[in-house]
Amino acid sequence: MNRMETKIHIAVVSNIIFEPHLLPLIKRYFGDNTVVHSIPFGEHMNAEYQTQLASTDLVVVWLSIEALLPGQFYSLAEQDADGTIALCKKLHANLTSVSHVKILWLLFEDYGIPLSVAVGHVCHDFADKLNLKLRDALGDQALFIDLKHLIAEVGILNAYDAKSKYRWNAPYSKTLVEAAVKEIHKQYLIEKGDTKKCLVLDCDNVLWGGILSEDGMENLKLGGSGLGHVYQDFQRFVLSLYHHGVILAVCSKNDLSDILTMFREHSEMILREEHIACFEANWEDKPGNIKKIAEKLNISLDSMVFADDSPIEIEAVRAMLPEVTPILFKRNMDYEQFSCFNLKRDVSIADIEKRSQTYRTNRLREELKAKYTDYAEYIAALEIKMDIHEAAPIEFSRISELTQRTNKCTNGRRYTAAEIKERVASQAVKLYSVSVSDRFSDLGLVGAIEVEGDALILFSLSCRALGRGAEERMIEFILDKYQIKKIEFKSIGKNVAFKTFLEKAFPNACLSNCENT
Repeated sequence: MNRMETKIHIAVVSNIIFEPHLLPLIKRYFGDNTVVHSIPFGEHMNAEYQTQLASTDLVVVWLSIEALLPGQFYSLAEQDADGTIALCKKLHANLTSVSHVKILWLLFEDYGIPLSVAVGHVCHDFADKLNLKLRDALGDQALFIDLKHLIAEVGILNAYDAKSKYRWNAPYSKTLVEAAVKEIHKQYLIEKGDTKKCLVLDCDNVLWGGILSEDGMENLKLGGSGLGHVYQDFQRFVLSLYHHGVILAVCSKNDLSDILTMFREHSEMILREEHIACFEANWEDKPGNIKKIAEKLNISLDSMVFADDSPIEIEAVRAMLPEVTPILFKRNMDYEQFSCFNLKRDVSIADIEKRSQTYRTNRLREELKAKYTDYAEYIAALEIKMDIHEAAPIEFSRISELTQRTNKCTNGRRYTAAEIKERVASQAVKLYSVSVSDRFSDLGLVGAIEVEGDALILFSLSCRALGRGAEERMIEFILDKYQIKKIEFKSIGKNVAFKTFLEKAFPNACLSNCENT
């Protein structure tokens, strides 16, 4: 369980009661320092609650439509849905006017409605239509959790507490509230970019049954029925992680040529060579190979998860690389262990393919680098081209994603696309996008700069562009155009070294804390 060390403020806006379950469950999943603000629906614009909302790290809206429309629920019509959506839009607008974080909505459910329990789920269609309208109305301005799905997971009979409903308006059981808090915690981590990015996979008895070097490719268990089907299903699961933005790597005690042949030629393989960003297949120790993978992919060890069937290898990684999250693979394992990944919400196939191409070209760059002893000569050989221009509206979404996901070369500021649009429209700031290419590939938009007067508001550069002089050239661009006296900066853990870089680049500027993160 991921325990938060820093104090987190969470506001829950609702028309029902969750006590005594909510507070201890949130503290269990978010950490003991978490502060929970319970804000009654309809009172959220009171001065006291506005103060609480302004300082929150997460705002959760959990409304019951039975409580929202008392006495109306059994004769609901289209106008009732429209009126409810209008009310939700107003609530969302009020919350976002005070809080600077995305609002997390739990979608409506109707499984516990007495009429539905008695004669069947007669209102089921209305709740579904209401949820679709809510998603359409709020779009990417909000985050959503499917409450009906959670109820299905725990079971309808386990989701409600009739006694507490009529005693103090607390209709949900501790079981359901805990399932909701777990999902809220996951979504919070994903939104903050604090989850894992890379899955490192052992091969033998993980991706297939048997030992490749001993059994031979033709005798491995993969596909078909029985155990072979288990391994193939795991590969399908891993591929689904890949399609949601997780980086895949292989760390196996095998000959690389044999591993590549397996990925290229075995007819039952779901994972293929193009899905793997980095292969470290040799007879060296796995902790050392995992470090090599991190260096080649330019990612931190604490963003990595390692799956292996050997308890010995798992313990070796745990002892030598405590930053890495190890998972002991078992054929009947609980996939809940893989809930720690930073899954992109709106990832496209084109983005995935572009990323895979990036890692393949990185291998070519490493091969080129090995030919040079002088780093300056290597940089020159890369033939790096860089374009810095005022950001266009079509680039706002990418810049937002960059600010949310970059944790090393950044001043710590986070933006939504809507916030970027609003700031640029004010004409008080200058926002620049940074694109990089070299002889091997076009990295695309990998950086962003925002300046307001004599203040540097945003500096963000993707990890995939580091080590090629891009950050230095961005600094040169700023110094050429502006007299920077102030730099906004907030430590987010991994950007501590970058603070020193900024201080050296702008020795006469003072650092102040970012407000928007």
